[in-house]
Amino acid sequence: MKHVNSQSFFLVRAPTSVAISRRRLRDLISAWRLCQDNDSDMAVAIVVSELVTNAVSHGAGDMLKVVVSTHIRRGRLTIEVHDDSPALPRQCRPGPDAESGRGMVLVEHLAITCGAENTVRGKRVWAELALPPQPTAGRHSLDPRRAARALPRRFPIIPWPRLRARFRIAALLRAH
Repeated sequence: MKHVNSQSFFLVRAPTSVAISRRRLRDLISAWRLCQDNDSDMAVAIVVSELVTNAVSHGAGDMLKVVVSTHIRRGRLTIEVHDDSPALPRQCRPGPDAESGRGMVLVEHLAITCGAENTVRGKRVWAELALPPQPTAGRHSLDPRRAARALPRRFPIIPWPRLRARFRIAALLRAH
């Protein structure tokens, strides 16, 4: 397991992209073999849904770029959504009967940190989430002392010096 993973994908700026972004993110997490519990799985799904929904509803341009990166040692997953609008999201306080306006409030509560900033082509809205502790079994196999002990069991020791000596003797006998 690598300690840092990063990948991006593009989506059409359309309402159907919200479900596609959740599915793509789950596929990446699975491909990277990250362990998730129910809470982190729910938080990741809600955060990516809200970030993509805001970009679809309030963004500009035909395409969205989603960048996902993990830092295993820090226990963090970062989700970024890029669109072509320079208008940064602003937090509003919806009334109790309002049907929208709670997305960034949810993101703020579920993420360790989040933010938005202008880019050359528009803006980037991001959130950093905590990952549950990851198993360390994959990292132990990289320990050279453990690997050295494991090799003799997997591969037989071939007595190379004796084989070379036999070939040299045979070559000498043929030459004379």
